[in-house]
Amino acid sequence: MRTLKKAIRNNRRHYKYERMLRRIRLNIFEYEDQGKLEKAQRIIANCNMICGPRWEQRTKRYQDRYLHQQWDS
Repeated sequence: MRTLKKAIRNNRRHYKYERMLRRIRLNIFEYEDQGKLEKAQRIIANCNMICGPRWEQRTKRYQDRYLHQQWDS
């Protein structure tokens, strides 16, 4: 069962993460507008390298949680 405290903590963590990604996205758009496509591609590659494993773990965690809920039903 999901508690309110856990939901608030997850939302807060997710909000910080989304804010950071939004700033990075805006920087990438600025670089593309300035014609600095190589720099934008390097930033995207670095983000994927750093965040990719975390995104995969998060996706797997959500899938496991969903399957567990289906199994318990």
